[in-house]
Amino acid sequence: MNRSSFRFFSASPLSAVLAPALTLAVGGFIAGSAFFAGSAQALRPVVLAAPPSAIGVVNMAVLFDRLNEAAEWDVKLKNLEAKFSAEVAARRVVLETMAKEIEQMPEGPDRETKLDAMRLSRLQAESWGGMKELELDRERSLKWQAIYRAVREGAARLADSEKFDMIVVDDSKIEIQTQRAKDAPPLEAQAKAQITQLRVLNAGKSIDVTEKLIVQINNNRSKT
Repeated sequence: MNRSSFRFFSASPLSAVLAPALTLAVGGFIAGSAFFAGSAQALRPVVLAAPPSAIGVVNMAVLFDRLNEAAEWDVKLKNLEAKFSAEVAARRVVLETMAKEIEQMPEGPDRETKLDAMRLSRLQAESWGGMKELELDRERSLKWQAIYRAVREGAARLADSEKFDMIVVDDSKIEIQTQRAKDAPPLEAQAKAQITQLRVLNAGKSIDVTEKLIVQINNNRSKT
């Protein structure tokens, strides 16, 4: 096509008609592409960031020292230990008295009968002592079970009233301690074992709810 033909085509009425149509087609293609791109974007799942959790920490050593229920248990256990100690002392006096009587007795059947009675009394005292040790151990176990149950229930009430998502034990204050003893593992193993049991490395004072939990548990104890 020569230049004159090109000028003729460019200036012809047909080109004037086709130019706007071509422009509309290109614009429609671009708009359609944008629409499909937007639709694909809209179909993607919306991932919302999780809201921050409200966390409180508790110093268990301080908590146990100031719970009224723990003090009540300590009084009960102290009285029980005193009762057992008095019984042990009484049984010891009986055995000592029997031993002195036997020393003054001459050899013979009566002395042997007395010796047998003393041996039986000693065995009974040892058996009784072992039974009482188990009883004391059971009572100490019941103490800690009851206190832990009270702490757990109190933490649930505190979390519900003050909207805490989680209340955890603050073990960030615990120091690693090792000692050499007979049949004890190496010091390195002791240190590693203790580290694996720790969970909280640091906790700010602003999230410490120990005092609140102490008040909450003691108040609930006084009501019930």
